[in-house]
Amino acid sequence: MEDGTVLILAPVGRDGPAAAEIFARIGVEATICTDYDVLIDRLGPHCLAVVATEEGLFGRDLTRLTGWIQDQPAWSDIPVIIFTSRLPQQRIADWRTRLVASFGNVTLLERPVQAITLTSSIRAAVRARERQYELQRLLSELEQGNERFRLIVENARDYAIILSDPDDLITAWMPGAAAVFGWSEEEMLGKPISNIFTPEDRANGLPEQELSRARKDGEAPNVRWHATKGGGRVFLDGQTVALRNDDGSIRGFLKIGKDITERQRNEERQAVLLAELQHRVRNVLTMVASIINRGDPGDTTEDLRERLSGRIAAMARTQTLLTRGAGVGVELEGMVRDELLAHTADQSRVSVEGLPVTLAPKAAEVLTLAIHELATNAAKYGAIRAPAGKIAVHWRREQRDGQDWLELEWRESGVEIAQQSNRRKGFGTELITRRVPYELKGRGELTLNPDGLLCVIAFPLKPGESILQTDIPGQSRGTEEMRL
Repeated sequence: MEDGTVLILAPVGRDGPAAAEIFARIGVEATICTDYDVLIDRLGPHCLAVVATEEGLFGRDLTRLTGWIQDQPAWSDIPVIIFTSRLPQQRIADWRTRLVASFGNVTLLERPVQAITLTSSIRAAVRARERQYELQRLLSELEQGNERFRLIVENARDYAIILSDPDDLITAWMPGAAAVFGWSEEEMLGKPISNIFTPEDRANGLPEQELSRARKDGEAPNVRWHATKGGGRVFLDGQTVALRNDDGSIRGFLKIGKDITERQRNEERQAVLLAELQHRVRNVLTMVASIINRGDPGDTTEDLRERLSGRIAAMARTQTLLTRGAGVGVELEGMVRDELLAHTADQSRVSVEGLPVTLAPKAAEVLTLAIHELATNAAKYGAIRAPAGKIAVHWRREQRDGQDWLELEWRESGVEIAQQSNRRKGFGTELITRRVPYELKGRGELTLNPDGLLCVIAFPLKPGESILQTDIPGQSRGTEEMRL
């Protein structure tokens, strides 16, 4: 120990200076105390050992010295070397016995003391004292380390830290685990750690597989959804580590994982949205190709441009609504009104009625094009073009075979229908009468009444992805009384 000193109590004779000189030869600093009181005053943390003559202690009240030694911390055991006196042994025997018992770490050197004997004794005492201070330093570091570990564990609330025994029964449930899973330490101690796995993972044997890999490789990844006390799910990114004894046997397991639930959910949402967008792009391009292929060969370039522009615009309006997020739907009334407004319909001749209905993406995409075709036809040949024409669009929901169905009716009136034959069946007719039944598992009917067109579209309201399939049953061209 640097700056340490040996205290020498030798109030009479040459014993003090002689011992100090011997200590100096081996590099040990010594301080000579002229009497017992001075020795007591110099006791402190820098004292490496006490060297005293018996005559310096005998007859003194040793309470303060004994008390200082006994008050030392557990790691401190101050060495005391005593030069025995030539007092009659009978007289001093009991006192010496009590002295050794009170001081504890005592070495008695009988006079005359050889220099080599004193050198060996003081070296051993100093080494012992230095080892005590080293032990103190290690204890301090361990205590600080434990304190740091405690603070880290108690404040790492995003980290679930769990210890288990060789049978994977929980032996320590840290505060972070309680914060992540919801169960308290009292509720989980002694329970199988598999309780935090989801029912599906337990059924598939994942807890056993994870332990088996940890036993074999020392650690196993633990990156998956887990169950919480409240019945929810939490996603952990962590691992299970095998803890071994010195002989290599399994002592237990450490499971540690960070709660990344929100990040995982965001990534899953982004993946769903990306997949949906990719699907939409493919389907939209396919749909555009289908619209172009179904163009009427008899149309002029201007007519073809106008039809393509209108249909693509209708698709674009729907896609804009659907791409607000993954899985969002479209409000039916808004969609119908937007299509009619796009054709500058006179709102006084239009009636739109029905309870609020949100269409799934797939239904929205099909129905948007159907309404667009109806509105376009009405503008060119039907109720919008006719001075007295009117359009009534209404819908209702009803139960059919245990399913919720939507039935939409588009009814035009005030239209003079010319008697024509061999009118070509267009894209709109095919869309309503063939695509609706195929895509939406419903029905689509077009009827040409004496005063205008009647269209009825019905299909079950159920979740559906954005899948505008184009492989509809045969695209035939027949004859029909409508331009649709």
